[in-house]
Amino acid sequence: MSDKKVASTADTARLAKVYASPRNGSFSIPGLSLGQWVVRLMPAIVFGLYSYSKRGAFQPPFCTGLGIGCPTEPIHLSGLLERPEYYGQVVQYYSQLMTENTDLGGTFAVFVEGQPVIDLNAGAKDLARTQIYDNRTLQQVYSCGKVIEGIVVARMVQRGQLKYESKITEYWPEFGQNGKEEVTLGDLVRYDSGVPDVEDIEGQEPLSWSLMQNEKAFSDKLARQRHVFDGEDRRAYHALSRGWYLNEIVKRADPLGRTIGQIAQKELMIDYKDVELYYGPLPNESDWEERLSPWHDYPLLRIMGRLIIPHRLQTSTPFGNPKTLPLHQIVLNSIFGTSLARSVLSPKFAPGPHYMRTKEAHAVESTSFSLKTNAHSLAKLMSMMANKGHSVEPGQEPDLLSDEIYNQATAFHSVKKDEITGDVAPLSVGGWVKTRSFYGDGPLKGVEVQGWSGAGGGLALWIEELQIGFAYVTNAYNAPETLLGDFRGNGLLERVVYARKTELGLLPANKA
Repeated sequence: MSDKKVASTADTARLAKVYASPRNGSFSIPGLSLGQWVVRLMPAIVFGLYSYSKRGAFQPPFCTGLGIGCPTEPIHLSGLLERPEYYGQVVQYYSQLMTENTDLGGTFAVFVEGQPVIDLNAGAKDLARTQIYDNRTLQQVYSCGKVIEGIVVARMVQRGQLKYESKITEYWPEFGQNGKEEVTLGDLVRYDSGVPDVEDIEGQEPLSWSLMQNEKAFSDKLARQRHVFDGEDRRAYHALSRGWYLNEIVKRADPLGRTIGQIAQKELMIDYKDVELYYGPLPNESDWEERLSPWHDYPLLRIMGRLIIPHRLQTSTPFGNPKTLPLHQIVLNSIFGTSLARSVLSPKFAPGPHYMRTKEAHAVESTSFSLKTNAHSLAKLMSMMANKGHSVEPGQEPDLLSDEIYNQATAFHSVKKDEITGDVAPLSVGGWVKTRSFYGDGPLKGVEVQGWSGAGGGLALWIEELQIGFAYVTNAYNAPETLLGDFRGNGLLERVVYARKTELGLLPANKA
């Protein structure tokens, strides 16, 4: 036995010497230097990188890089399409996103004049495409939930329970400390309240999911936060904190002490059929596995490449995807931005979006990111907003908002540069984006779009002048490209607007 061990050790030493000994001052492999190997493998390396850049991001890794093990099943697409002579080209583009693997699975709905013209579920819940994304599937939609937050607040304003111009201390006296004494409800919904972050305070338990389940301790922590701009009127995106603060106010103003999520379930889900809105835990324990689709993240390697490679090369036909937009400044801000921006976008307790997808993160409401829903639910509510708050089924369902409150909440308020995102976005009194410069110089140019988007690419928007309610929900978490969505959702909305304008005789009837 000992002789064999000695022989084995000697062999190992000899092999190590052959493989790792210097040859002309460089690492070598039998027969060829490392440089020679790189030269010989260069065609394969270039082909691999080319294949990786051309194939869609949302498929199995070996398929993306080598074309091995790619799903062969046809793309699932099911649902409703009305007036295909106008809206058929929109569905064609949506299907193309799936077949090109720039999308994986989701729901997509468009209401026109209160009625659905597109209401689809498509793709799969998993990269291997073994689990169909059907019409019962729910999706976490991140900041798309802020649109519904705003509607719940507006309805409470309508009932006289809240006022946009009132100081928060009128509802929550403990809030009035550390420079926040003059902050109003309107400041909070428009990200002007000075509390974009929740800092850890000496002597208090650090922020965590478990702390949030202690209602009193969490409320106290929020109340004691300082105004990060010392009371100065500056805009800073409240990525997570807006919903926490709004819920503290809503619970105190609602006669039943309900949260935003509870109001959404007890009012919006009951008053309007086929609407599902879950900010906290899902109704059944099994729903988490059976109904909720997991997210699939945009590959880190691609993000790194898009940060380094010139955008012109990324969008070139030979090497990239012409549809790709530049990465949004928010990506750089989350890594290299100010300490405040990094803390808001990548907080210690949840430094990435995947930390917000766990059961623990959804045990309590975090209404700025925890909404689980589908495109049909969002688009139906957006269609009522496009109808100035009126019901789209008069006599069967009540109005969402009165004329007075709709006009007040959607009135333009201000444009300011955001200290966190770097955007200069016009916001309404009720805190929604309200812009006529949404996307490009095509059909959307000059059209006023209102609503909000969610991390990963989701959109919940309405266009009053064209009577459009629009929602795009996906499980393919794309890299941020614009404040409102990315090329997928923006391209869909552009085609919807083109179809609607054509239908109204405002454009010639040909493809967008």
